[in-house]
Amino acid sequence: MRSAHPERVFFFLSAGWGPVVRTLPIIHRLADRGIASAVAIGGDIGAKIRAAGCDVIELRLPASDAPADEVRNWWSPYHYLAFHNVDSLFDQVNAYRKVISDGHPAVVVTDINPVAALAARALRVPHITISQSVFLPQRRTDSRRFTIPSALPAIEKVLARYGTDRIDSAVHLELGEVTLVPSIPELDPLQDAPPSVRYVGPILGNQLVPLHTSPERPPAASGGPKIFVYPGRPHDGVGPSGQALLNVALSALRDIKATATIATGGFEFEIPEYAGDQVEIVPWRVISPAYKPDLIIHHGGHGACLTALTAGIPSVIVPTHAEREYNASHLAAMGCGDFVAADQIDVPRVRHAIESVLNTPAYAGTCTQWSETIAARAYGGADLAARLIVEMIETHSAGTRRNL
Repeated sequence: MRSAHPERVFFFLSAGWGPVVRTLPIIHRLADRGIASAVAIGGDIGAKIRAAGCDVIELRLPASDAPADEVRNWWSPYHYLAFHNVDSLFDQVNAYRKVISDGHPAVVVTDINPVAALAARALRVPHITISQSVFLPQRRTDSRRFTIPSALPAIEKVLARYGTDRIDSAVHLELGEVTLVPSIPELDPLQDAPPSVRYVGPILGNQLVPLHTSPERPPAASGGPKIFVYPGRPHDGVGPSGQALLNVALSALRDIKATATIATGGFEFEIPEYAGDQVEIVPWRVISPAYKPDLIIHHGGHGACLTALTAGIPSVIVPTHAEREYNASHLAAMGCGDFVAADQIDVPRVRHAIESVLNTPAYAGTCTQWSETIAARAYGGADLAARLIVEMIETHSAGTRRNL
């Protein structure tokens, strides 16, 4: 993926495999155009994608001083900005500024990373964002669940220190010169969004994730419908969410005649007792014509919702915080599955949702229709995203030459 081309694009990602899955295809398309990329992401994932040949940005962020007792109620990274001590926020922004200044990227791309977005604005570098409707100021919901304490005072102090223009609200950091929404309007509704906000369609690079994939088990080992379980990370900002999902899903499946495959994402889960050879555990499994389960049980992450939707597979979603419940509610409204509200998650409700979706053929039919509709729309996906990045590089390069 390395290139001798002088232009480089820096990607600053939020945590988890979801941003990686939608970034890797863009990186590959940029490489095809002779443009190299480098990625910054925390945790063990950075080491894994470096081993797969990606350039990884070494970024050492100062520790956050946000109050830990508040984290369980947070669903957006903007909560962190609202509760940050301003000096601590300056330190984090400056860590990103140094990486950007030292690396001289032609374009900075941020994926739901407001601190990196602040650094890009402060440096006035070409900036593209990748985001979802729930994080954008034009999101179409009036629910109080999707409000956050104001992070604007802290943001304004950072922008003022660097002489950067003010913004209307904290979530306006999610708007770059171009904002890519890797989704469709029905799953990610917006209203009155500016032309710079572009639906590019689903971008799913599950097959590019550098985790060992296991072949599908032989037919003799299976029985009943095939169910795929993706719990996300064992622990995240809201606590042991993935572990809790795995526990409740396995308990719900215990009395259902089905073959379950659990993809751990390469993370270490505590595996409770389960029904012998009816359950297999793998690091990763790519949904494809060769492996198309009858149902996907997942945490409501954006990428998981889109994977199920584009493959035409119904979902049962056990959302682990409000952002994922937002995704789940839109997917369910499309007729593509069911979800259990975050404050009602228990084994009987999850089992009922699984049985209802499996025993109602309309879900599978509707999912197939949506899969075909998305394919017919031909959004462009990673190809379009890469083209928009290249266009920004060319536009800013032309502007620089005019000013010389």
